[in-house]
Amino acid sequence: MQLIKKIFYILSFVYYTYQVNAQCAGTQTFTLTPAPVNNTYNAGQIVTLCYTLSSFTQTNSNWFEGFDLNLGPGWASSTPLTAPANCGGNGTGGQWIWLTSVTSTANPPQIVGPGYFFDLNVDGNAGNDFGDSQGTGSCSWTFCVRLTVANVCTPQNLQIQVTAGPDGLWGSYNSSACDAVTPNTVFNGTINVTPITLGSINHN
Repeated sequence: MQLIKKIFYILSFVYYTYQVNAQCAGTQTFTLTPAPVNNTYNAGQIVTLCYTLSSFTQTNSNWFEGFDLNLGPGWASSTPLTAPANCGGNGTGGQWIWLTSVTSTANPPQIVGPGYFFDLNVDGNAGNDFGDSQGTGSCSWTFCVRLTVANVCTPQNLQIQVTAGPDGLWGSYNSSACDAVTPNTVFNGTINVTPITLGSINHN
């Protein structure tokens, strides 16, 4: 596997000399279903987030490791629905899995999650191996999760951020060429707090 990485490094060396520490993630798009109303969701409401990364520039042979979700305190839970498709450009299989936490073996170690991450050696640990390589072609990765708003009566924050990261940061590859990851803010609203309307009170 290290030989494959070296081959990719040679092929990308010229590009890398002009792109050191650049953001390697391509265009990112998303949908929220249902859409928020006045930048809010109701307490207890269920929302489906689907997120797509259109490409990943493998600078210095960094491969795409996964999606990290950062959720505000107003979200009670996140449940995986659909994992990204395996690009398979490395020709060695692997799988995308949902993990609540990943600790990388890259230097220095990083802790991320929850989210979808690529497990190349299929041992249930995405932090101790390489990511999903798109080879010399191109790929897009899409995942969906179900988010549940907390059942509370206070306007807690419902921020949703998604960060796409490389195996040189979240996996086991030793390269910092793609470490300049940037969180993408999908939503930054609050829980809708509807005051309780009381009718007239009669004293008998």
